[in-house]
Amino acid sequence: MKLQYDQTADALYIRLREGVDVERTEHLVDGGTLLDLDLHGELVGIELIHPARAWALEDVLERFEVAAEDAEVLRSLWPEGRAYPFAKPELVLA
Repeated sequence: MKLQYDQTADALYIRLREGVDVERTEHLVDGGTLLDLDLHGELVGIELIHPARAWALEDVLERFEVAAEDAEVLRSLWPEGRAYPFAKPELVLA
């Protein structure tokens, strides 16, 4: 898993699988979470717009197969229902 943050856009990309082409992007209801999927509908990456907010991580982990160690890291960064713990307070969106 690789994390890449774009400070200008306030967007975080979480690459879960290297060397796999993205065939389509699915938008979650929250409007700020985009899921990149491969040809078979498997999760390749997650883009979070304003990543300091709480987002539907558990829903994503229920719908898609994510390596256990990657899921553990993601859960540690975004405890259920809470915002990213390392964000500047002024950037946290409810």
